[in-house]
This record gives sequence, structure tokens and C-alpha cells, in this order.
Amino acid sequence: MTGILAALACAASWAIGSVSMKKLSQKLDPFTLNAPRSAVAGVAMLLMTLCTDRVAGYGQVTPMRLLLMLSSILIGAGIGDSLYVASFARIGVSQAFPISSTYPALTLLFGFLFLQEEVTWPLVAGLVLVLLGVILMGGSAQKLNGHLDAKDRRTGLTFALSAAFLWAVATVLIAPGVEGLDPVMVASIRIPALSLVLWGITIRRGTVKDLWKLSGREWLTIILGGLIGWGVGSVTYVAAVSALGATRSAILTSTSPLFALPLSVVFAQEKINWLTILGTIVTVAGIILVS
Repeated sequence: MTGILAALACAASWAIGSVSMKKLSQKLDPFTLNAPRSAVAGVAMLLMTLCTDRVAGYGQVTPMRLLLMLSSILIGAGIGDSLYVASFARIGVSQAFPISSTYPALTLLFGFLFLQEEVTWPLVAGLVLVLLGVILMGGSAQKLNGHLDAKDRRTGLTFALSAAFLWAVATVLIAPGVEGLDPVMVASIRIPALSLVLWGITIRRGTVKDLWKLSGREWLTIILGGLIGWGVGSVTYVAAVSALGATRSAILTSTSPLFALPLSVVFAQEKINWLTILGTIVTVAGIILVS
């Protein structure tokens, strides 16, 4: 039960973090936007580890576990999340979220290809539904974002699907690396490491100056979004993967569209139509069937 609650809390925190970043994603590139968000979350996780007597857990981190922890967050959160944020400005949160949430199906597919897991009819049927949901999302994006040209729509869909692929790879990588470890302690390693990489890219690209142009309210959004989306999201994600394994946690965290859809309408003023709703339902149904 704890693992299930952690996975659902993770899904909700990702949804909140994503919707809160919608407007900022149109002003900042993904690396520049994620650099301060990850820094806020990283500092918070380090302080929690130091202040709650979790430091001893660092002794359980072997070189192999450290490699899996860092590679998974660099692939999933570093590259995957950046592509995901980049898709917002092109197809919107209400389309990008369900499309990128197809990653559990890809996680199971990788299990078959690399771990020789059994392929069943529910798996095949689930994958078909997931693909159908993606097509419906793409059709909805075209109808609702007519001001975007065809190239922008294709790019947005490509970014969202690429994020799903990288998240699936990251989920498979992290499972053996965090088994039996404290989630907060794990987050205190993974998030600061990623933040250093993101800040390095941001400095090299010369986009740090864009951060100083933000208003106080926008900085508050970044801070809260970092604490919820990266801080709470990372801890609950690790807890879910550790308790449930890669596949079950991936399936449960993929319920994020159910949280993101109403939030994107209320707070991001995005429009939805019957294709958006049907595509979300079909996508989530396919993910559940794959399990």
C-alpha cells in the first residue's frame, strides 16, 4: 500500500510541476528552466538528509549503484524532462502529458527485449491502445493549436515521445540501483548531480542572464515547482520503484494525465475537446491493460 500511495503522490506532484511550468517554458529553454528547479530540490534533499539522520545511508551506495542512480537521472530527468518541457510550447500540457506518459508500455517492451519477459495478448492489446491514444492526442493538438505550423506540431509530438522513451530507459536502470535504500538519501545524490550538469549547460549557453529577467512571482513558481515536481516527485518516485519495481511503479505514475488534464484547463487556460478526453482515456486504458 505504501508503494502505491507513493506512486500516486509522484503522479500528482509531476502533474502540478508540469502545469506550473507551462508559461515559463515559453520564456526559458528547458535547461535554463530546470537548472534552478533542480537546485532548489537538491538543496532541500541534502538538508533533509543531514537533518534527519540519514547520512549513514551513503555507506550503502556501491560504485555500481551510484552509476545506475546517476545515469538514470541524467537520461530521464536531464534529457527526457528537457525534451518534455520543450514540447509544452508546441502542443501544450494537455497533449504533451498523456503522450509522454506512454513510457510504461515502453518499459515493458524493453523488459521483453532485454530481460526476456513473456509477451501476452494483454500486452499487445495495451500497446495498440497506447499508440491509438497517441494518434488521438496528435489530432487534438492539430485542432486546438491551429496557430502552430505543421513543423511545430511534429516537433512537439517528437519531443514528447522521445521523453517517454528516455523515461522508460531510466526506470529500468534505476530499479536495481535503489533497492533497499532510503528515498530521500537517494534523491540527495541524484538531484544535485543533475543540477550541476544543467547549470554547466546553462552557463555554457550563456542563458543565465534570462533568469535575472524573471519577476518575483515567476521565481516563486520556479521554487515551488522545483520543490514539488523535483523534490517530492523524486522522493516518491524512488520510493515507488523500490517498493513496487520498475513496471508497476511506471504504470501507476503514468496516471499523471488524470491530474494534469483538469489542472491545465483551470490554471494554464488550455482548451480541450473530445479528442483530448478520448485520447487521455484510451492512453491510460492501454497502460493499465499492459500491466
